Amino acid sequence: MPLDPTNLTRRTVKAGAWTVGSRLVAKSIDLAMLLCLARFLGPADFGLVAMAMAAVFIVEALFELPMAAALIRVPTLTPAMLHTAFTLSLLRGLLIACVLIALSWPLAAFNGEPRLMALMAVLALAPALRGLVNPRIVEYARALNFRPDTVMELSAKALAFTASVALAVTTRSYWAIAAATVCGPLVSTLLSYCIAPMRPRLTLSEWRHFSNLVGWNFLSQLFAALNWQIDRLLLPRLTTDATFGQYAMSKQVSEMPMQVLIAPLARPTIAALSTAGSNRCSRYLQLSHGVALAMIPVLGVPLLCPEALIRIILGPGWEPAAQGLRWLSAVALLGLPAVLVGPLAMTLDRTRWVAVRNLVELSIRLPLVGLGVVFFGVPGAIAGSAIATASSTLGSLFMVRRLLDVGLGRQLMALWRPLLAMLPAGGVLWLAKPALAVSTGLAELLLKAALVGALYASVYALSLALAWWLAGRPAGLERHLIEMLGDRFKRSNNAMEFHGNQTH
Repeated sequence: MPLDPTNLTRRTVKAGAWTVGSRLVAKSIDLAMLLCLARFLGPADFGLVAMAMAAVFIVEALFELPMAAALIRVPTLTPAMLHTAFTLSLLRGLLIACVLIALSWPLAAFNGEPRLMALMAVLALAPALRGLVNPRIVEYARALNFRPDTVMELSAKALAFTASVALAVTTRSYWAIAAATVCGPLVSTLLSYCIAPMRPRLTLSEWRHFSNLVGWNFLSQLFAALNWQIDRLLLPRLTTDATFGQYAMSKQVSEMPMQVLIAPLARPTIAALSTAGSNRCSRYLQLSHGVALAMIPVLGVPLLCPEALIRIILGPGWEPAAQGLRWLSAVALLGLPAVLVGPLAMTLDRTRWVAVRNLVELSIRLPLVGLGVVFFGVPGAIAGSAIATASSTLGSLFMVRRLLDVGLGRQLMALWRPLLAMLPAGGVLWLAKPALAVSTGLAELLLKAALVGALYASVYALSLALAWWLAGRPAGLERHLIEMLGDRFKRSNNAMEFHGNQTH
C-alpha cells in the first residue's frame, strides 16, 4: 500500500538530508586530505595512482552486485537473503582482488611504469574488504534511516585522512594515497558488525532474488565504468605523468559534486519510488527537480570560477588544471537530467534498459575520446566526453518517457526554475572574478571567497523563491523547505511568547 504522499516526501527529504549531509562531511574530509596531499605530493604521484585506480574502478564496476538495491526492493527480508547477499559480496571481493593482481603486470608494462605492480596489489585489498561488509545494515535503509551509514562513512574517512596525511608528511610518497583507499573499507566493515550484529553463513539459497538484477547490472556497470574511465586509460599512454596528473586532479574535483549530492541519493530514491505507487510519475519529476535545484548552483562555481577553486583546493602550483575543471563541470551539467534514470530503472526492474543506454554511450564515447586524445590531447578527450554525455542524456529522456509516460518537455521543465535563478547568481560570480584573481594569499582568497559565496547563495535562494512563486507555488522541494522554515519560525515565536508569559 503506498504511503501518504506528504509523509513520504518528508521521510524522503529527511533520508536524503542524512545521506547528502554525511557525504558532504565525508567529501569535506576528502577535500581536506586532498589539500594536504597536494602540498606534499606532485602531479606525477597523483598521475601514477590515477593509472592504477582507473583499472580498479573498471574491475570493481565489472563485478558490481547491487545488493543493497536488491534487498531494499524485496517485500520481506529474511535471514537467508542476508546470508546469500554476504556470500555473493564476499565472492565478488575475492574475485576482484585476484583480477587486479593478475592485471598488475600487463598494466605496468603497457604504461612503462613498474611501480604499478606493487601499487595495484595493495589497492586490491580495498574491494576485498568491501566484500565483507555486513548486509544487515540494509534494514536501516529499508526504514529510510541512514544514520548508521553516516557513522560508518565518517569514521572511515577520519581514519583514512589520519593515515594518509601522516604517510604524506613522513614519506612524501604516493603510498599515502593508497593508504587512504585501503583504510576506509577496513573501518566501515568492522563498524558494520558493531552496529548490526550478525554471524554470516556461506549460502546461495536465495540466489533467485538477485539473479536477474545482477545479470543486467553486470553489463550496465561495465559499460558505465568504461564510459567513466576511458579517458584515464588512454591519456597516460599519450601524455606525460605531470599532464595526466593535472587532468586527473581536475576531473576528481569536478566529480565531487556528483559524489556528494547524487550518489548518496540512489538508495533513498529507490525507496521513495518503490513506495510511491500511482504517484511514481510525479514523485520522479519532483526528485529530478530537487536534484537540479541543488546541483546547478554547485556546478556553477567550477564552471564560472575554476581558477579560484583550484587555488583554494590544490594551491597555486595546480593552476593549469583550472580550464580542465571548467569544461569537465560543463560536461557534468549536460548529464544532469539523466542522473536518476538508474534508480528509476532499478525500481521498475528495467536494468537492461540502462545497460543498453550505457553501451550506446560507450560506442559513441570510445571513438570520439580516442581520436580526440590522439589528435588534441586533453581538450580532445573533454570534447569527446561532452558529445557522448549529451547523447546519453537524450537517450535517458526517451527512456523515462517509455517507463513513466512523461514527455521530454515535462522532464526538461524540471530545470527551468533553477536555471532561471542561476542568471543573477551567476552574474555575482562573474563580477567577483577580478577581485578573486588579485588575492595575494590563501587567507585573503578564502575571506573573499566566503563573502562572494554567501552573496551567491543568497541571490540564488531569493531568485529561486521568486521563480517558485511566479510558477504558482507548486509542490516540490521549495514548498517543503519554505513550510519547514515557517514551522520552525512559528515554534520559535511560540517558545519566546511562552517564556515571556512565564516571566510576567
